[in-house]
Amino acid sequence: MSATFEGKPWTASFTMAQTMQMGGKPVLNLSGAEQGSPTRTFNSMLVLKDPNDLAGSYKLKTGSAANSANFNMLDSGAMVGLVRFASGEIVIDKYDAAARTISGHFSASGKDESGKPEGLTDGKFSGIPVTAQ
Repeated sequence: MSATFEGKPWTASFTMAQTMQMGGKPVLNLSGAEQGSPTRTFNSMLVLKDPNDLAGSYKLKTGSAANSANFNMLDSGAMVGLVRFASGEIVIDKYDAAARTISGHFSASGKDESGKPEGLTDGKFSGIPVTAQ
């Protein structure tokens, strides 16, 4: 998983895609973290259209638990930055049911805690294993 954040490359050291039930709905938690100082993490929660076929387009919404995403920065375990994405899209281009992997692309825009606009562009993920909670 990789993207451009604040005009700089971001590449996840590890990724996770996990399906679960939330409020009676099937949900996918898709995330990636780049370890370092600070550690920078992309997190998303997507309400699945079909729990047996994860492929599709998921529009991000502000203030919604469904189809939401954020980007946070931690330094020595303390939160040093948070961006809540108000708009954007995560597209799962391919779901391989036999291998249980997903591939796709994403972009998002929002504001940090001080109100400064931030964007995540050129996001890509490929072959991320999907597990069930």
